[in-house]
Amino acid sequence: MMLSLLLAASCFEYEENLFLAPNYSGHVDYRYQVPLQSESGESLVGFLPATKEGVLQRFGISSAGDGEMTLLNFQSEEVYEPDERFARQKKVRYRITFRKPEALETLLLGQTRVYYLDQRLVIQRSFPTSGGLKEDSGRIAQNFHKYVEDTLRARSLKLSITAPWYYNVYANVGATAGPGKIYYDLPLEGTVNRKNPSVWRIEIKANPMPEDAPGNAEELSIPEYPVDSEGAR
Repeated sequence: MMLSLLLAASCFEYEENLFLAPNYSGHVDYRYQVPLQSESGESLVGFLPATKEGVLQRFGISSAGDGEMTLLNFQSEEVYEPDERFARQKKVRYRITFRKPEALETLLLGQTRVYYLDQRLVIQRSFPTSGGLKEDSGRIAQNFHKYVEDTLRARSLKLSITAPWYYNVYANVGATAGPGKIYYDLPLEGTVNRKNPSVWRIEIKANPMPEDAPGNAEELSIPEYPVDSEGAR
């Protein structure tokens, strides 16, 4: 766990933006940078693929684009960093569309649960921790823990969610950036020292669109992806 945190902190930037349409279909935009294996060019961070084929496999997406999820606009650029340990890296960005919100349990980083409660959509995300340094840890473990801690200090995961502006969106942590929008920068340092996982819980309550809603509102442009009658709420 500590090694994966070190890779996460020192070698990649991660930004994830979730957009929900009125029927709770939507898309997730991803942007991150990962270190590569020097020979194969594969990502060293297993849950963040560096190739289009890797993304399709990671999320179980059909390459024909005829399933519940679709991969769009995959782009990547190989870069070289002055870090001798992980000099070969790749910047990756893409969008994944989904028809049902339950797909977010697969798409979002961390351990995610999606369910309905009192006519609200609940998205609960848990980000595991290393559990902190054990009391009987030796000098080498203590030094490595401090190294990881220092490396993580200025790093965070940049997460956001955008729902229709006339929906009510609640969250236990994060900053509201306007109607229907919440941003959350998850400090990675806490994933080393916290005993319990960091939890981000979002609740969304659907409201009818106001009759006087502006026709050119930005949020109205989030496309709806059709769902069958069983998946509709």
